[in-house]
Amino acid sequence: MNTLFGALLNNPDFARLDFTQMEFSMAGGMAVQRSVAERWKQLTGRPLIEGYGLTETSPIVTINPLDIQEYNGSVGLPLPSTDIAIRDDDGNDLSIGEAGELCVRGLQVMKGYWNRPDETAKVTTSDGFLRTGDIAMVDREGFVRIVDRKKDMIIVSGFKVFPNEIEDVVMLHPGVLEVGAVGRPDPKTDEAVEIVVVKRAPGLTAEALIEHCHKHLTPYKVPKDVEFRSELPKTPVGKVLRRALQ
Repeated sequence: MNTLFGALLNNPDFARLDFTQMEFSMAGGMAVQRSVAERWKQLTGRPLIEGYGLTETSPIVTINPLDIQEYNGSVGLPLPSTDIAIRDDDGNDLSIGEAGELCVRGLQVMKGYWNRPDETAKVTTSDGFLRTGDIAMVDREGFVRIVDRKKDMIIVSGFKVFPNEIEDVVMLHPGVLEVGAVGRPDPKTDEAVEIVVVKRAPGLTAEALIEHCHKHLTPYKVPKDVEFRSELPKTPVGKVLRRALQ
C-alpha cells in the first residue's frame, strides 16, 4: 500500500538494491499518491500497478493490466464475471465520468455477514450489488478511479471535498513526508479542511504549505489549518487513521 511504498522509498538501504529482476509491483489497500508512484518508477524502473478490493470481495474487484508502462491513477478494470455500477445516494446509476458510490456484483462478493442480517441489509441492494462505501468514477475506457471513502468526505459550504485529493497535492511538496487531511467544524462553512503533516524538511512552515495548496486547489479546498506532528496514527497494516486525527 501507499504507506509501505513510501517507507521503502525513504529508506536509504532500499535505494541500493538491484531491481533488474523485478517483473512488476502491485499496490492496494489504500490510494497510491502520484508522488509516491512517480518516485517508485524513477527508482525501480517499474510502474506501480494498482488494484482494488475489499474483504467482502474475497478480496479483489479491479486491477490494472500488468503490462502498463506508467502509473495511470486508476485501480484498473473489473475482473471477469464482475459487474460494477456507480450510483447516487438514491440508488440511481450515474453516467461515465460522474462520481458516486461504487457497487459490485460477482462470484467473489460475500453472501452476507455471519449472523448479522441487519448489517448485511445495509450494504446490499435488491439487485444483488454490494455497496462498497467508496466514491468512484469510471472513464470511457472502463477504468475505475477511486475518489475516496464516502464517510471521509468533507462538506465545505455545500461543496464536496475528498481528502485523497488534498493529500495528493500536499505530498507534491518536497518538504512533506506524510500527511492526513480531515474536516473540522467551521462556523461559516460547516466544515473546513485541516491537514496534519509530518515534515521531511525541518524548516517547513504552515504558510508555505497553504501557499503551495493555493497553486493546485480551488479556494474552498485549500486547508485552513495545518498541524505538524512527529508521526501519524496508523492501522496495523499502515493505513493512516483519519478519524484519530479529528
